[in-house]
Amino acid sequence: MDYPGKVALTLFTSSCNFDCAYCHNPELKKMVEEKVGESEVFKYLDKRAALIDAVVITGGETTLRADDLIPFVERLKAQFPAVLVKLDTNGWSSDILRKFLDVIDYVAVDLKSLHYEQFSTVNLKQIQKSVELAKTFSSHEIRITMFPPYVPEKDFEELARICSGASLVSVQQYRPVTGFCESPPYPGPILREFADLLSGYVQNVSVRE
Repeated sequence: MDYPGKVALTLFTSSCNFDCAYCHNPELKKMVEEKVGESEVFKYLDKRAALIDAVVITGGETTLRADDLIPFVERLKAQFPAVLVKLDTNGWSSDILRKFLDVIDYVAVDLKSLHYEQFSTVNLKQIQKSVELAKTFSSHEIRITMFPPYVPEKDFEELARICSGASLVSVQQYRPVTGFCESPPYPGPILREFADLLSGYVQNVSVRE
């Protein structure tokens, strides 16, 4: 799931500059003490090199830690050249994301809404820059979590246009988070309707219900 078609080790970084209502890792919105060091990651990979195809770095918002992550990935690739590396990002800074262009193998950018003022200080134009930059990575994915208050049906067409030309767009079902946000999700047919619309703009669409 995290790296399509690959067996992946997923690493989580802490701190995020968005405050999404449906966040499934709310404890990582703030900087917390991280429990796994680089040496431990490398030892884990060394023992399981024959089983693990890729490392996925997610969060939190990973690019907030670019100064740490870029040299970490460079060292990882030097020690495990066969291991692929994927980065997940909310797309808040295309300038920082560009620094990863020659470092990682796969990028996934979240396109959360046309109305970012609901949960961040970042505007849609900046997200669009990151989406366009993501399309220049050899392997990329645009992910849309179908949270109705952020992704109303009237916005489907414009969201599809923003994704135009992408290799893969993943339409992800929103799952209510007890105690945080329990808004009812879209029914499956609405997700598939949006996926059909997207298929006219992008190469591949995945629906994750």
